[in-house]
Amino acid sequence: MVPPVQDILVAIEEDGILILLLVASGVAGLLLGRTFRALVLIPATMLIMVPAWYLGTEQGLVTGVILFVVSAVVMQVAYFATLLTNLLRQNLSLLDQVQSEASPPLPESRVAL
Repeated sequence: MVPPVQDILVAIEEDGILILLLVASGVAGLLLGRTFRALVLIPATMLIMVPAWYLGTEQGLVTGVILFVVSAVVMQVAYFATLLTNLLRQNLSLLDQVQSEASPPLPESRVAL
């Protein structure tokens, strides 16, 4: 038996809010990782509580708690991935500069004929 179209649209709207919050958490983590230190994750995680609380009242407590935990994890993983990428990029460019300055040029090999 095929469910009515209206039930499918309602399910997409409910899941769309969940997916939208997960994507927004990931984008927030990426943007925060480029600029701020790790302590900024505490108030940012507290901001996730508002939509998670709303969905918890609409769809049930378990859904709200799971959404909060998953959104916080997504934001923190994106934050640390961005932070790691920036650190690697800075350190690799630093290594290129140090190696070229520290290593003396190789002497030319002269063959006596």
